[in-house]
Amino acid sequence: MIKLSNLSFCYTPDTPVLENISLDIRPGTLTLVAGSSGSGKSTLLRCFNGLVPHFSGGRISGEISVFGINPIEVGPKSMAQSVGFVFQEPEAQFVFDIVEDELAFVLENQGLARTEMLRKLDEVCHHLDLNGIRKRPIQELSGGEKQRVAIASTLVNQPAALVLDEPTSQLDPVSADSLLRHIVSLKEQYGVTVIIAEHRLERLLPYTDQIIHLTDDHRFSFGNPRAVLSGMEQIPPIISIARKLSLPDLPVSIAEFPKYQIKEQKQFPSRPETSEPEPVFSAENLSTRLGDDTVLQDLSFGLNRGELLVILGQNGAGKTTLLRSMLGLIPSTGKRYLFGKAIHSHSLKDIIHSVGYLPQNPNDLLFAESVGQELIVTLNNHSLPVDQDDLSKFLRQFDLAGKKTQYPRDLSVGERQRTALAAITVHDPPIILLDEPTRGLDYGNKESLANLLHAWRKKGKALLVVTHDVEFAAQLADRVLILEEGRITFSGPPHQAFTQFPRYQTQTARLFPDTDWITPDDVNHKAISFQ
Repeated sequence: MIKLSNLSFCYTPDTPVLENISLDIRPGTLTLVAGSSGSGKSTLLRCFNGLVPHFSGGRISGEISVFGINPIEVGPKSMAQSVGFVFQEPEAQFVFDIVEDELAFVLENQGLARTEMLRKLDEVCHHLDLNGIRKRPIQELSGGEKQRVAIASTLVNQPAALVLDEPTSQLDPVSADSLLRHIVSLKEQYGVTVIIAEHRLERLLPYTDQIIHLTDDHRFSFGNPRAVLSGMEQIPPIISIARKLSLPDLPVSIAEFPKYQIKEQKQFPSRPETSEPEPVFSAENLSTRLGDDTVLQDLSFGLNRGELLVILGQNGAGKTTLLRSMLGLIPSTGKRYLFGKAIHSHSLKDIIHSVGYLPQNPNDLLFAESVGQELIVTLNNHSLPVDQDDLSKFLRQFDLAGKKTQYPRDLSVGERQRTALAAITVHDPPIILLDEPTRGLDYGNKESLANLLHAWRKKGKALLVVTHDVEFAAQLADRVLILEEGRITFSGPPHQAFTQFPRYQTQTARLFPDTDWITPDDVNHKAISFQ
């Protein structure tokens, strides 16, 4: 049993994060921790293994018991024997350079016989599809591959409790489902108690036994998923659709959705299109090699003014490499054009001024002492004037006005992501490239980001978004490219991408496979009758 009694915590006396949380988690269950960005999900998870307060500092009160052990008393070193923990940012927990060495580290410390150690390594690599990268340096992996390695390094020890902080945030839909199925099998076969914080609730709900919901005003609810979901504002597509259709019982999986008939199919809503595309960037036969591996092969595509282009693909398909190759950050062959002229004919200053680029890891961009200062650094670099009132107004678009004086690296992952995005766009670049921009963002922040991107598109900006978040992508896209093994295998309208390719189907498309609906807003409740 994991038991919390009146648990409260604050980093400083004026900033409570958790207040009077009391609940019991049964052994061998899967608990989903939900809540908006900054509501305290990561803080709560770190209480289970003693990272809070032993590494975080702050003031904690109340009681915690994890299988009869008090993490506050014994600390994370002792808790590591029974609680496996995977951080929101997998890079933070790697010790070795090679994937296999990282996975073997825990087993070597246990003094296992080599045959037993190899058996466990083979098992976890098979379940998490790591055999192809087992011998590779970790620094060469994609963000999603790093996430799978971090999870595998914890699973290989088969801990009594497994605590995961947004484990699928960088995984493509198929990889995410494969991971979750493996975690559920561990829960069922070995009685592992699983606690997962996640923003993409649609991925977790089919496997969830109970939900802990944390709110911004430090309240919490705990219990059966349907009961907790009924009082939540930020909900996944299936719950949004169920409410729209006034279903008496909330389905948490597609299998639970009641049988229906479609009386008439709503015409798919038209998306804004430019009558004559005006390319701001284009590539012809773009190819890139990293070491001995060919990552991109003869890609030809364009990005148009006033267009929102989404790129999908499995982990390791070459999406991040494509963005970096577009900007010339890594060597490539083929032709690249910026505003119709060969990119090498533009000065570096012009390219930097024209393109805002958000990489997967927002920490790569955050160096200043405050959120406001991050924006000032960008403006200074572009020799632009600084007006504090304008900065505050700009930060409000990212829900960061109240964070202007805070140190960026003390923020949550979602808040850091939004800070980095503000910093790369404050100088108003006409082209914006975003690599996994929804990492760490809740449904509300994703909707705000989508609204912001739509507003930028209306102003004529060209936007390219790389994402594994198909629900977010379906809200956005004017056009979709699918990248597989370094090649473009599809280029076309979003309703085709999100209905015809099972790997990328949205929850709405899977609920209504005989329609072209891809988001809850597309669903025509008048066209549906229930049997």
